[in-house]
Amino acid sequence: MKTVRDACQLQDNALSVKLSDQIEQLDELIADEEDGEAFFARTHITEGMQRLISEGIARLAGRSSQAVFHLKQAMGGGKTHLMISFGLLAKHPRLRAKYAAGVSGAGDFGSAAIAAFNGRNTPACFFWGEIAQQLGKGEQFRAFWAAGPQAPDERDWLALFDGDAPVLILLDEMPPYFHYLATQKIGDGTTVADIATRAFANLLTAAGKKRNVCVVVSDLDAAYDIGRSLIKRALQDARAELGRQERAITPVDLAANEIYEILRKRLFKALPDRSEIDEIASAYGRKLSEAVRAKTAQRGAEAIADEIAATYPFHPRLKNVIALFKENEQFKQTRGLIELVSRLLKSVWERKANDVFLIGPQHFDLSIPEVREKLIEISNMADVIAKDIWDAQGSAHAQVIDLKSGKDTAAQVSTLLLTASLSTAVNAVKGLTREEIVECLASPLREPSEFLSALEEMEKVAWYLHATPERRFYFDRQENLTKQLQGLAEGAPENQIDELIRHRLREMFKPVRKTVYDDVLPLPKLNDVADKVRRGRPLLILSPDTLERFFDGLVQKNNLCVLTGDKSEMASLERAARQLYAAQKADARIPKGHPQREELERRLAAYEHDFITTVLGLFDKLRFPIQRAGRPPQLVAKPLDMSRDVTKPFDGEAQIIQTLTSDPRKLYLDVQKDFDALRDKAEDLLWPANQVETRWVDILDRYAEQAGMPWLPPRGLEQLKEIAINRGLWEDLGNGYITKRPPKKRTSAQVIVEYGPDDMGRVRLKVNPLNAGPAPRIHYAEDAVTATESSPLLKDNPLTTSALRVVFLVCDPSGQYETGEPVVWTNRLVLRSRLIEEGKQRLVELFVAPRGEIRYTLDGSEPREGKLYDGPIPIGDGDVLLRAFASADGMEVKEDFKFPAKGKQAVQLAEAKPARLVSRTGFDFDSRATTFELLAQARYAKMQLENVTIDVGQGAQSARIMLGELTVDGDYLGQLIEKVIEKFSPNTPVTMSFRKAHFTSGHDLTQFCERFHIPLRQEDIEQ
Repeated sequence: MKTVRDACQLQDNALSVKLSDQIEQLDELIADEEDGEAFFARTHITEGMQRLISEGIARLAGRSSQAVFHLKQAMGGGKTHLMISFGLLAKHPRLRAKYAAGVSGAGDFGSAAIAAFNGRNTPACFFWGEIAQQLGKGEQFRAFWAAGPQAPDERDWLALFDGDAPVLILLDEMPPYFHYLATQKIGDGTTVADIATRAFANLLTAAGKKRNVCVVVSDLDAAYDIGRSLIKRALQDARAELGRQERAITPVDLAANEIYEILRKRLFKALPDRSEIDEIASAYGRKLSEAVRAKTAQRGAEAIADEIAATYPFHPRLKNVIALFKENEQFKQTRGLIELVSRLLKSVWERKANDVFLIGPQHFDLSIPEVREKLIEISNMADVIAKDIWDAQGSAHAQVIDLKSGKDTAAQVSTLLLTASLSTAVNAVKGLTREEIVECLASPLREPSEFLSALEEMEKVAWYLHATPERRFYFDRQENLTKQLQGLAEGAPENQIDELIRHRLREMFKPVRKTVYDDVLPLPKLNDVADKVRRGRPLLILSPDTLERFFDGLVQKNNLCVLTGDKSEMASLERAARQLYAAQKADARIPKGHPQREELERRLAAYEHDFITTVLGLFDKLRFPIQRAGRPPQLVAKPLDMSRDVTKPFDGEAQIIQTLTSDPRKLYLDVQKDFDALRDKAEDLLWPANQVETRWVDILDRYAEQAGMPWLPPRGLEQLKEIAINRGLWEDLGNGYITKRPPKKRTSAQVIVEYGPDDMGRVRLKVNPLNAGPAPRIHYAEDAVTATESSPLLKDNPLTTSALRVVFLVCDPSGQYETGEPVVWTNRLVLRSRLIEEGKQRLVELFVAPRGEIRYTLDGSEPREGKLYDGPIPIGDGDVLLRAFASADGMEVKEDFKFPAKGKQAVQLAEAKPARLVSRTGFDFDSRATTFELLAQARYAKMQLENVTIDVGQGAQSARIMLGELTVDGDYLGQLIEKVIEKFSPNTPVTMSFRKAHFTSGHDLTQFCERFHIPLRQEDIEQ
């Protein structure tokens, strides 16, 4: 497969075509005696030219009614060339036979009479006199200029055309002529242009009435508005007269493939044969298909390869790029295109690498002065080129990018986009999308990804590269957001950049779980953090320069956790931080709705991502302490595990946890699961050598010092202790010491009061043997000093007793546990009263259970010294306070009983004093709703309850919680119930009862009883 330099042969002047060399003078060439062969040898007959020749020759032969042809195109668009070609064919029958064979009427006439006028000239006889003189009839029109301008009318023109010979009138560049005449006043506000317009309109109507007269007039789009409007007016007048419109013809369509034919004709002597071109097209087709599959090019891009046969040696997209700026006033359309492509060929033929298979705008070599000057002339973007694309020192942004990559990708991307940005029209479409860039740059030897990477780099650094909301990239003379951001970044104070880096590092690795570390110290001075490392385990983020020396001098070696990396790359972190700082500053300056706002938000997101990427690329290792047997402690490095869900925000703490919990592990999160291994480590490292007992505070200190000890989550060491104690493997000795070899346990008993005491002093006791083997024996003795193995065996468990004390002795028949000391359970005395009214007399009976002696007083004095109770006590009709005291075998109880005056029903209760609600049988709340209502009221009134029983579920699927003489509040009970009902369905019954409630005031007690419809009885109240 050959390159264009190897496959194509250039015309002799192809690399040095100048615009001035191509300017053609209509009148000179028509009048020239040459036969026109040289002209047609370098001419490609375009579609517009073919239409003018076919219809124009038919008119001259009298076979067509179309008399006026209007050529419309900008300066340099091929109008003059088209007129010359038509004029030569009208003048030379031999040329018609060769280049117009088959055209209707081509052989019907000999040589046509031709008059050609160039509007750049201003003859004294005006254009009508010039035409008359060229037709050899100047005297007929002398009267229309000799005494001043006068417009020939239609009859005058018909007289001028009299005869059988065909007449061709060629009027080139008329707008500037009319524009000039509009400045020539002749009185009463009339200008010479007004007269010329009438003369021109009369010419057109006369030509339309003479069967073999043809008029061709050229126009200039977007120039000489006055002249164009006058021509338009004259054409409209002729249209009104003749009822026919002029034929509008575009000489050269720069958006069609015929521009490639023109370029090949003018610039190349020879091209390769079709097979070689097809080989190149196939190679491009394969590369473009790959780009489509990779989604870097639009669907259907492969079809570009099908166009190569018609555009070779040029890329099919060359015309699309040129179409973007072809209307520029500084661009001379066809002539300008030929000159511009000549500069492009010079760039390719002088290129160091012979690697171009299709020529495109990306191949402009801006180091060639005439190439650079031509592009600047079209666009006036000298600053753009010098700063972003090419300068003599090699410091333009694209040059710097290519210097790093060793390729010319940034130069090709930038030059292509520059060419696509040359339009100077208002609201012009500029630039190319990523997909269009790939379509233009993809070639057999280059990968699209190279160019897209270069585009991304240019986006980051270029000062004049912009993007539309639709992501069309283009260059503009206005500085872009990159330049603004660069200025902000370069001017950022050093201390603010340092603080931004530290703040971002804290946020990225913020200890939310506090599983590994409890604080983040970014880029610290090690001398400033030693105290924090002694007192806890912070995460240090720093370069590794003095870390080993710091570790060697540290006592709490197991507290050192470090995120580190390569110090040589620290400058990249500052660059990323400066970019982010600049974007944040611009974010505060550029409001919503601003044209640059969308790009700024995109840049801000990109800089956020770049900063995180830079941090992770720089700080990519975790260093933590270990100690292997027989070796000193050391810091080891482990790569930071970066596997994560990228759809979620970065969580540095999670990545560190992930790193430390993978093999080899330093962090253990599940103490229960890894208990055995952790216990072995703790017993080996946290107890002093050859000691089984040590203070717990010393264990905590050694945990921070022993580098070989694994890290545990918060309270992990406490959890390890609790599990070990619960399993009987360790023991808390109760004096701040803990042992890892607890002594063998002795038998004992756990005595739980399930019910009582009641009014008779009876209690139901559940006795659980402790450390008693698989078949324990329980001996007991009621109201005895001790129990022995000869005491009765407990067969009914629970045991119902009214004894003041019961002694239990537990034995292990298996011999696994030694018999421990007897366990003594002590009952309590219950003192109650009953009021008896017999006729007019009131009596009070007193009761003590299980037994005891009762003394009492009625005057409020100390009952311990009162009268001995020996029967019902008579009391008067008024309010009575009876104070009672009971004792038995060293046990005592004292109660106050208040009795209201006879006939007085109200309960006596001081509202401001604390009070208790007491029931021997308990207060029952028999539904789920009332139970939770009770809890809510307990929280609200700050109640405390005793002797609480909670039942959840029913039958075999049930749970009972009994709290003896424990005082608990509503929060505690609520948490307890919520935990239990987790295992039950939502509608499971929940009931609760209590026997004593403590209130902060008598008022609260009264409110509580009213809320739950509990009748107030004096005997149930203690205050």
